[in-house]
Amino acid sequence: MDSTNHQRNDRAPLARERSGVLRSGAMLLLAVAQPIAGRLGHRTGGASSIEARSDAVRGPVTPPKGAFAIWGPIFFGNVWLAWQACTRVDRASAAERRIAWLNSAAFAANSAWSLQAQRRGLGWPSLAIIGTGTAAATAAMLEAEGATHPTRFTRLAAQTSGPLAGWLTVATATHVDATLTTVRGRPAPAAAQRRAVALIGAASGAAALLARAGRGNAGYAAAAGWGLGAITWRSAREGRPQVAAAAAAGLGIVLLACLRARRRPLR
Repeated sequence: MDSTNHQRNDRAPLARERSGVLRSGAMLLLAVAQPIAGRLGHRTGGASSIEARSDAVRGPVTPPKGAFAIWGPIFFGNVWLAWQACTRVDRASAAERRIAWLNSAAFAANSAWSLQAQRRGLGWPSLAIIGTGTAAATAAMLEAEGATHPTRFTRLAAQTSGPLAGWLTVATATHVDATLTTVRGRPAPAAAQRRAVALIGAASGAAALLARAGRGNAGYAAAAGWGLGAITWRSAREGRPQVAAAAAAGLGIVLLACLRARRRPLR
């Protein structure tokens, strides 16, 4: 009996190390795959670029093209977090393991969305994928912010998962608008603006609640605010004052929720 227990105890660290290598390796691979997937589908034939797909159903909730530059720092943060996970394969806590898998799910969803959008365009399947990615990134942020014993990794995870979740919150509203246009056709300008105001209101309310739940995660609020600010700028420039006002109000609500949460942290 003692010999059997001893063998089991010897195998336990090796099993944990193997599991850690698998977890961190998958996370790093999926993080690197995100920007590659965004350019892969339309280069293999039979697909269009994401930009072309987006332009085909572009609506009032779509930010200007320059706003999508935010993906650069987001991707960098994702890869850096995954690399840090690789340095903790045998030391990761239960919370860190959950954060790693949630981020991996978000990265996988982003890559799947990119390929789906390039191959099939924007519709219900791609909306389901981006919704899954948003949920996973948000859960990773909340897990990191709620860590009982914060570590360097959990703090970094909060800083990198937050921007991804914040941007995807607004992007999901954009995608709903694009999907409705794909399915129902492009609405009249007045109807398009009413729909945009409703979607921006929903996205802003969700972002404010999540900023609060995320203990005022600055990266989350900054990324969501970036998206709402970009919609405000584009709508004001193109003569849609109602949409611009809704996006500007949403931006203010999200930032206020973040500031209030940081002043009075949740217990």
